[in-house]
Amino acid sequence: MVDKKVMAKNTFMLYGRMLLIMFVTFYTSRMVLNTLGVYDFGLYSVVGSIIVLFSFIQNVSALATQRFLSVGLGRNDHRWTNSVFNVSIIVHLIICGVLIILAETVGLWFLLHKLKVPAERLDDIFWVYQISLVSLLFQIMQTPFMASLIASEKMDLFAKIGIFDAFQRWLMVFLFTLFYFQSKIISYALFLLVGYILVFIVYVVICTGKLNICKINIRIKENIGLIKEIFSFSSWSMIGSLSVVGLSQGIALLTYYFVGVIANGSIWLAEQIMVAFNRIIGTLQTAINPQIIKQYSIGNSKDVTTLIYLSCKLTAFVVMISAIPVFIDADYIVSLWLGQTPLYLEGLVKIVAIYILIDSLSGPYVTAIYAVGKLRNYQFVVSAIMMFSLLLTFVIFLLGFSVYAAVSARIFCAFVLLVFRVIYINKTTGVSAKQFLFDVMPRLGFVACVSILSMQFLSAYLPDRFVGLVLLTVINLLFVMFMFSFVVLKNEERKQIMQLIKNRF
Repeated sequence: MVDKKVMAKNTFMLYGRMLLIMFVTFYTSRMVLNTLGVYDFGLYSVVGSIIVLFSFIQNVSALATQRFLSVGLGRNDHRWTNSVFNVSIIVHLIICGVLIILAETVGLWFLLHKLKVPAERLDDIFWVYQISLVSLLFQIMQTPFMASLIASEKMDLFAKIGIFDAFQRWLMVFLFTLFYFQSKIISYALFLLVGYILVFIVYVVICTGKLNICKINIRIKENIGLIKEIFSFSSWSMIGSLSVVGLSQGIALLTYYFVGVIANGSIWLAEQIMVAFNRIIGTLQTAINPQIIKQYSIGNSKDVTTLIYLSCKLTAFVVMISAIPVFIDADYIVSLWLGQTPLYLEGLVKIVAIYILIDSLSGPYVTAIYAVGKLRNYQFVVSAIMMFSLLLTFVIFLLGFSVYAAVSARIFCAFVLLVFRVIYINKTTGVSAKQFLFDVMPRLGFVACVSILSMQFLSAYLPDRFVGLVLLTVINLLFVMFMFSFVVLKNEERKQIMQLIKNRF
């Protein structure tokens, strides 16, 4: 049976963790920029962008590990779950080996021969790259432990480690700014490495000490079948992740080719806003996802349906209260963030806000698809839809339409993917596609459209700048809450929420 109080508590803890880490990241970025200077900060960012391209492997392996652990815990089979944990360590060690080979060949060649780095800074860049690679390896190896905490729904421990992570980030940057170093950029990378090692140690100590499923007992021969199963699952997941990266980078390259470097820069900045939204959405869904997988693993289809719809509604609510003010007041928000509004960025931010409203609803269905585990046909179709979206973007550019029209093709892609995922889950699990497509989604769409139009009308009567943005955010929050209560939520759901509030306060 699903414990909604536990999910509510976990959500609260995860949001606190996310807000603290985002604040520390923002604050320390300013400290590092002031200490390194614009040029060295830019050089470090170049190296970081290459490492990020490799780090998507960690996201894939984390999803696969969490899925298998949640299935084992859902079946209450702790012995099998512990085997999954130990196998995931082996899998991540193999991933690290492959990553080292790729990074020291293709990655290093690209860094030294294709990037325009001054010859006198090549040594610095080389060592920063090597240190950053080691940092990434520690992050990858902590994935089995992090996934175990999430699958076990130990969000209190996960949040506490997040607080420690935020503190060590600030401490490492603070110590770095205290002293003078001959090569600041290398010293900064070393301080970050020390921080990553500390977080890794904390994950290992807490998980092995607090969780029975994290007892390390690696036996390769006995678990060959399980290793193959997890690798097979991860490989199909990787195809989907490559499609996402291909679509994102493909749109950026097409924009650079047809429009120019300024538009390409605005595309990159708009992507950062999308990343921020995804963090907010991911935090909410992380609290619910383990339960979706566990309930499916024990054949509880009724609770799976309830959790999917609940997750969709809560996700839509969180997105609407955050994305609608961004859509309405994009110009001021961008200027508040950057000090100016680059060309194209305001319109692109509005497109991102609409895109995220649609795409966020796919999250619970993706989790259910991972619970089912049949990824081959699913990933083929998803990849085909994404590549068609990229082709559509190319045709729109070729026909001479604006960058806004071309990038809006991604909204169409998100809608098609959502419909496909809903139908796919209907066929594999029996969760009603008709109820979502013709009841839940139209209600959510109605609330979103009415809220956007109402806030757009109201914004003309609000003060300019910061006070107006605060008022718009508060009024939008109250308006969306009112609309959700009477349009989206059913009587039973309203009563449950009111009861939870009464019990809490």
